[in-house]
Amino acid sequence: MSSVRAQNTQTDRSGQQRAVGESDRHADLSDSDSSDNDLLSSDEEEAISQGIDASLESDPEGGLPCPSVKRGRVSVTPASLQEGDPDRWRDAGENDSAPVPPRFAPRRVPGPQLDAMRNYSHSDLFLLFFSRAGIQKICSHTNKQAGKRRAKGSKARPWNAVGKEQFCVFLALVLYMGLVRLPALADYWSEDPFFGAPFCGQLMSRNAFLGVLWNLRLSDPEADEENERKRGTPDYDPLWKLQPFLNDLQASCKAQYHPNQNLSLDERTVAAKASIGPNQSPGDEPAKWGYKLFVLADSLSGYSWNFEVYAGKRRQASGKGLSYDIATSLMDRSLGSGYRLYCGSFFTSPVLFRDLLSKETGACGTIRECRRGYPATKPNGLDRKSPRGTVKWLRQEEVLFLKWRDVSLCTTFHKAQDGRRVRRKIKSQDGTGNASPPAPIQDYNRRTRGGDQSDQLLDGCSVPRETNRWYKTLFFRFVDIATANSFILHREICEQFGKQPDTQKMFLRALVFELAGELYPLQTTSLASPYAMQHLPEPLARADATSRRSKATRGRQSCVYCRRTEGKQIKTPWQCRSCDVPLCAIVDRNCFSKWHRRFLPSQTHACV
Repeated sequence: MSSVRAQNTQTDRSGQQRAVGESDRHADLSDSDSSDNDLLSSDEEEAISQGIDASLESDPEGGLPCPSVKRGRVSVTPASLQEGDPDRWRDAGENDSAPVPPRFAPRRVPGPQLDAMRNYSHSDLFLLFFSRAGIQKICSHTNKQAGKRRAKGSKARPWNAVGKEQFCVFLALVLYMGLVRLPALADYWSEDPFFGAPFCGQLMSRNAFLGVLWNLRLSDPEADEENERKRGTPDYDPLWKLQPFLNDLQASCKAQYHPNQNLSLDERTVAAKASIGPNQSPGDEPAKWGYKLFVLADSLSGYSWNFEVYAGKRRQASGKGLSYDIATSLMDRSLGSGYRLYCGSFFTSPVLFRDLLSKETGACGTIRECRRGYPATKPNGLDRKSPRGTVKWLRQEEVLFLKWRDVSLCTTFHKAQDGRRVRRKIKSQDGTGNASPPAPIQDYNRRTRGGDQSDQLLDGCSVPRETNRWYKTLFFRFVDIATANSFILHREICEQFGKQPDTQKMFLRALVFELAGELYPLQTTSLASPYAMQHLPEPLARADATSRRSKATRGRQSCVYCRRTEGKQIKTPWQCRSCDVPLCAIVDRNCFSKWHRRFLPSQTHACV
């Protein structure tokens, strides 16, 4: 995949994205492919990895653009400067004409676009993003890939064709590993009670899980080979191995939710250590490199409505810069008019903002002072003699440029000052003083929290999985997006009906059990019944169906603990209510207590 690598500056977040263990990386090590080691090396690629669109910078020499203009730079004010000069920077006390914002007219009612007469479970919401047809395609491609490898004589693990139910169990285990983190993948199937997680072993064996992980394919292997033959031509698609699934997920995210008026456009990095280039971080350190995503999210709820994977230079470029092309493609026409876009300095440019305004969409974002179209005028600008907290602004028709402290902002729907005041403490020469941020900066800080909220939701349910195949790494990140979006739908549905929504942790817990389905039925029912979580012995046969003569023998089954530990077939009339396993419960053979102490050590306090 060409030029998908971008430097991850969020070290704490990337630390959470580390692989679960060495055994996980080794399990997928043979799945690497030299055809993915294609990177574009250019000054533009380096700038984009640093969050800079070099094609829009005003530096005519090319290369990396100059840094933002600092407060210490002195501006020279001509003696002939008049107060009414439209080209000078104006003070905060001067009046600004308020722009007329476009009328907010969304194509659909903002919020979840679901059937109001249907009662949605947690898995129903999640499977809105993994449709039955989409899962069937993935299973078909995965089975075809497994057959292809076995035909080549590779040392493959035992393989049974995977279907929809098995793939849902695979997803349940992947989500479970995001909730319960262990040092290595093999620890989830360990028989050591210190690391053991019996839940995984009861759903799927380790070899079956690794088989699906190893052969996971999101596109037709035969179509992949045809696309590889086009490498180096304009018809080659670097995202082909991910594109079918990506298209389905994007369409589902748009269909199930319509965003509110304020939108946040942000860039995110999916940490990875895949062998896609020479500059890899060491295997025993947190990943410093990864894949760059551009995400359009609802500022109020954090719902990821549209997104795009950075795959190098675009085929049909507009000539106005990569950031311009991405922003205009993510702002879909199906949204409607009157929306307000908040973005960072990578996207902000006067050209983009004017074009969005012509389509009845306002925009606001921080801007680099080197960006092409930024006012070059210096009169009455900020200098080192300006008091701390000084506000300067300049309007060019519908576009407002504003400077406060070391922040430069560009907006098309704000007024320089609207009377709102927020006092903040700042350091000054006389000690600690107060400063009031301008209203546009206050609004920008408040609206961009939607992107931060979306990041927090993704980190809270992040799947700790890294592989040597780039499309698998991104697939697991898209599972995170689907999970976060389904939780947002659950939260908003509960708010509409006046119910208390689950926390994200409990939502994921319920989702894992529901995806497991009939393989773990009692755990599913225990979500609604706290009494069912208690590990209590109960008879296998009903009391009303047992006569006095046969009440000690009727309905007996083989004790699971005796069969596992001693290889004996010893009958018992008792079982554990929660675990649903027959266990001996007599004075000289208390397998009930031994079973829970060995296989469920963290829940022995609940046993009676």
